[in-house]
Amino acid sequence: MSRLFALVLTAGALVFAASGDGNKCTEFSPCSREGYCDANAMFCMWDLCDPTKSYNATSCWQPEGCLDQTIEFDSSSDVVPIRQYSGNPNTNALVSIFEPDNSKIENGKLVLDMTYESAQNKGFGTTVHSSHSFQYGT
Repeated sequence: MSRLFALVLTAGALVFAASGDGNKCTEFSPCSREGYCDANAMFCMWDLCDPTKSYNATSCWQPEGCLDQTIEFDSSSDVVPIRQYSGNPNTNALVSIFEPDNSKIENGKLVLDMTYESAQNKGFGTTVHSSHSFQYGT
C-alpha cells in the first residue's frame, strides 16, 4: 500500500512539474488545469483549461457557439459526469465537473445535491458546466 501511495505521489509530482514554474504541458498531456496536465475533458474543456500553460494555442477545446436551446431534462444524457463527456456538445447539454458526481435528472428537473461526509466533517456539492457557451442579454 505504501509503495502504491509513493508511486501516485511521484507521478503527481511529475505531472505538476510539467506545467509548473512557467513550463508548458507536453503534447501527450496537452491541456493544463490548475497546474496539472492531461488530455481529457476535465482538463481540455473550454473555461476549465488554461491556454497559457497548455502545450499550444489549440490544445484547449474552443467553446461551441451560442444556439437557441431548451433543455427539458427528460433524459439522463442531458447531464453527464465529465469523465464520460466525449467533447460533443450536441449529445450532452451539461457536464458535471466534479467527482463524485452529485447531479442527476429527476422528474424533469436538474437536481444538484450536496452530500455530507461525517468522517471528514464537511459537505461536497456539485457543479455543472454547459457544453455550449451562454450569451446573456441581447
